[in-house]
Amino acid sequence: MPKISVIVPVYNVEQYLSQCLDSIINQTFRDVEIICINDGSTDNSSKILEEYARKDSRIKVLTQENQGASIARNRGLDFAKGEWICFVDSDDITHPQMLEVVYNKAISNDVDFVQYKYKEFKTNDVKCNIMNANDVKGKVYNNSVLVSCKKQKYQNTFGPVGKLIKKSIIGKIRFIPHLQFEDYPFVYEVLSKKPKGIYLDAELYFYRIREVSLSHIKADPQQIKDYHTGINHILNIYEKPELIKEKKFLIRDFLPIILKHQLGRCRRADEVTKSLMFAEFSKELRDLDNKGLLSWRGHKLSRYLTYKKLIKENRNA
Repeated sequence: MPKISVIVPVYNVEQYLSQCLDSIINQTFRDVEIICINDGSTDNSSKILEEYARKDSRIKVLTQENQGASIARNRGLDFAKGEWICFVDSDDITHPQMLEVVYNKAISNDVDFVQYKYKEFKTNDVKCNIMNANDVKGKVYNNSVLVSCKKQKYQNTFGPVGKLIKKSIIGKIRFIPHLQFEDYPFVYEVLSKKPKGIYLDAELYFYRIREVSLSHIKADPQQIKDYHTGINHILNIYEKPELIKEKKFLIRDFLPIILKHQLGRCRRADEVTKSLMFAEFSKELRDLDNKGLLSWRGHKLSRYLTYKKLIKENRNA
């Protein structure tokens, strides 16, 4: 049984896939399985995966019709044999010591959850400085959800990449199928288990910025609906009596960040789509307000007033 299962969903990334896979197979930590889920790619990604699987027996290739990252990651989780789970996106790059550092920190600190920093890049020229793993600083918390997005102190809180998670903590938790921005419902459901975590002050993951990424997809009202679905999913989980303190944290520190993202997405939409986006966003805000979840705490005052104005203007929508 490998120590770590690295799960890589793959869809039409022939331009970047080899660099990503090279960064994983050349890790200084070798006791891994690399699960690549070919999500119905129509370019040369499948051929690249086959070539790498022939070269390295640790690479397992699963193939499916195009169903999206959620189902691809879920299939990887179902297949994984490792004690720990690490997600990598197929257009990104990992530091060669990433797995060595995060695994050793997890074991030496007896934690269930490791989070580390990432660095954005646009070209293929990524420089990785060799580090002494013992010099990497980290802070341990007994309840990771309570520090997960406080003042956005730690990067990439909402996404599954940039983390090492004990498989037993994930258990039967899975990504919501066919949902845009499916990342944060999964992460915060994992955090609802109150895992002991360590947050490392080290850039170990390199996140590629490219225009065709999901965050740059043309605005659509369905995006707001999916945000709403994700928020409701999380809040329902945190309704449990033993998660009262954590739910208060989510209302004060998590919701303001998610609503800010949605407001920005609405404002950036083209004129034809903008009114539809704001109408859908207003429904979400009204739902949160009716549930007593839209508190002024945690929001920038101008944004909070904007939310209340949108609710008022679209009350009968």
